[in-house]
Amino acid sequence: MNNIIRGAVIGYGGTLNMGKSHAFHMRDNGIQFVAACDIDPVRSALAKEDFPHIESYTRAQDMLAREDIDLVSIVTPHHVHADIAREVIAAGKHCVIEKPMCIRADDAFELVELAKAKGVMLSVYHNRRWDGWYMTVQDLIAKGILGDIYNVQMFFGEYGHPGSWWRADKTISGGVFYDWGAHYIDWLLTIVPGPIRSVRGFIHNRVWHDISNEDEIESLVEFESGAVAHVQVSNIARARRAPVVIQGTKGSVVVNDLFKNDVTLYTDVEGLKVESKIYTKSDLPLAYYGNIREHLLNGAPLAVRPEEAARNIALIETTERSALKREPLPLACDANIGVPAAGGMAG
Repeated sequence: MNNIIRGAVIGYGGTLNMGKSHAFHMRDNGIQFVAACDIDPVRSALAKEDFPHIESYTRAQDMLAREDIDLVSIVTPHHVHADIAREVIAAGKHCVIEKPMCIRADDAFELVELAKAKGVMLSVYHNRRWDGWYMTVQDLIAKGILGDIYNVQMFFGEYGHPGSWWRADKTISGGVFYDWGAHYIDWLLTIVPGPIRSVRGFIHNRVWHDISNEDEIESLVEFESGAVAHVQVSNIARARRAPVVIQGTKGSVVVNDLFKNDVTLYTDVEGLKVESKIYTKSDLPLAYYGNIREHLLNGAPLAVRPEEAARNIALIETTERSALKREPLPLACDANIGVPAAGGMAG
């Protein structure tokens, strides 16, 4: 690559336009943004308007045929992530997939092996690992301030119709767990990274019968360490709860507001009970692509490894299967990928 990485995006959608965000984040980290592709000619033309120096395409195959493109980010609806990633990898390009990695665990682990065989990088855009509250909590855990983590509670939701766009269509989105829920699962499995003993899922379809996504999904996870976690994503929860509560043997943390980095620490200091607001680290919204650049050019460890992202999908999928079977299930992939007994944030 001669110390220059040339990047492109597949997907330049309208509502959130995450493709444009990826393009800016590449550019701001010294990755040359050179091409964009969207099957909608209007969106493809808009990419060219936003970035006049690039070439825009409506066929991914045409863009992938370019030899000068090193890195391709996939920013499309979830149900086509896996198929497009196969094309990108087959073309010999390094590949970033917007979260979630894909919908099916089999596809996720296949992509990991395909990338290894082709000798290209594969990563998933779990950029929320650089949220200030999360980095601060990981520091507290690493320094032993919380002791052994034995219980984690996570909640995302409210009462309200999720809308009629593709993210509410289970066939396209994968389900309610695959949007913001994917961030929560990634946080959980990096806060408590050890092997999982069992997963029990619960699904509710009680209110919004005009859409195919679940109204609510819950995952009860038991780790081999004995730690237990509960993750709930809901569109029918009228009473909201703290988004993250982490209980440890020496201290506990309540994240009161993810977006304001509002964190409270509960612990003891020489026998005195302490309840204190924590001054958190600042968000690092550009750090993900900074790591990608350093990994490709200088061999820095990859912060979001594809095996981790695939395990996230396996936990979501196992939660859904458990809910349908109405029984706890093991997370079968753990035996295959050698999940360590302890650890923290990747990289």
